[in-house]
Amino acid sequence: MMKNFSIRYFLSFLFLFAAIPIDAATPNTVVATIDVGTNPTGIAITPDSLFVYVANSDNTVSVISVATNMVIATIPGFNTPYSITMNPAGTLAYVTNSGSGVGENTISIVPTISNTIIGTIAGLKGPDGMVITPDGQFGYVANYGFPFPFDPGTTVTVLNMNNNAILDQIEVGDFVSTIAISPDGKFVYAACYIDGNPGTGTVNVIDTEINMVVATIPGFSGPYTIAITLDSKFAYVTNFGSNNFIPIGTTVSVIDLSSNTIVDTIDVGNMPAGIAITPDGALLYQTNYNNPNNVTGPGTVNIIRQSDNTIIEPTIDVQEGPGAIAITPNGQYAYVSNYIANTVSVIALQAFQIVAEGCKIQNRFLLQKDFMNQITWTVTGASLPVEYLLYRDAELTDLVGTIPACAPFCYRDQTRSCKDATYYLVGVDAVGTTSEPVVISVTKKCKKTRK
Repeated sequence: MMKNFSIRYFLSFLFLFAAIPIDAATPNTVVATIDVGTNPTGIAITPDSLFVYVANSDNTVSVISVATNMVIATIPGFNTPYSITMNPAGTLAYVTNSGSGVGENTISIVPTISNTIIGTIAGLKGPDGMVITPDGQFGYVANYGFPFPFDPGTTVTVLNMNNNAILDQIEVGDFVSTIAISPDGKFVYAACYIDGNPGTGTVNVIDTEINMVVATIPGFSGPYTIAITLDSKFAYVTNFGSNNFIPIGTTVSVIDLSSNTIVDTIDVGNMPAGIAITPDGALLYQTNYNNPNNVTGPGTVNIIRQSDNTIIEPTIDVQEGPGAIAITPNGQYAYVSNYIANTVSVIALQAFQIVAEGCKIQNRFLLQKDFMNQITWTVTGASLPVEYLLYRDAELTDLVGTIPACAPFCYRDQTRSCKDATYYLVGVDAVGTTSEPVVISVTKKCKKTRK
């Protein structure tokens, strides 16, 4: 999915794939592929993690049920919709109509209860992205403008979300390509694509208290999407590269927001596009459009560990032209819009983490000693398991027991052997996503507790 003019003018073939029902799934695998409209772009998810809204370049918005991963509504009446933003309450979706000329520069307002357009906000210039402050009072809109004919947008528009009136226009730079807001709502970050060449792009820092640019960060190459960590300390910017496909971008830049400087550069795939952070802040999922020299190939999704900016396995294969990516607030799924394939890929995520340990309990009887291996664990995360499976082998064939989540996180295996042992603990959440096995070595005696 290119920045605006490529999205609007790039020709593609239609690939048809049926939605796949979800059963038990391994984390970080595609569990469904959903047909949507032509050339899907932006994605937004309701705060309750129930519905996904997808902007399609054929002037429609598809509404997907997370429960079934099927399109349950198609909303018509837009003008080259590009991005979708939910208000904090999840009651309204704001769809930017990127259009191609005067009179088409609007945002459509869609109540999520009715899925119909009830109004528009005018006075914009090729609106690209939008953010809303955490209190729902103000909106900030990136005005990308029009590459054909050459007429760049240079401002961020400030909206009063109570009456949808324009309050201010903040000058930033040419082709305002993406926008993000810090979780604390204190700053808005607006990237300028400029010309997509290496190092020419900028990120402008807007203080929301005074609605002024307080810093400009240089050194980006066709900046496409910004994701900000939950603690508002770092921002990750995908460097897509040129809309002309040469030169292509292959990196994600990391900004230290305390100094507003680039402090790291992560090598990823070809034409990195969308990026989103998990609800626990531990991981970022980032799409690679992978269309160098205008030659179509399957796209991919990288996983970046936020603690050390390292790409971790696996690299997830999706379909042609992955652009936007959004993660459900409960952390269960990531949704990826495949611009060329006209589909949305659904990736199952592991939204919980298990920490476990084991020890031996020795019981003395008159004529013999008995041993039990005790396994205990704790779990954290956004979507906790409903049950746990404990195995004796790495192949997960020798099941010791199934422990419901309502029981104490403890299991005692009567082995009658003093030998060391290894166990494998797997969590299963409500939608059937299973964790990677946690390996537990039992080599020592349990500590005695005083009564």
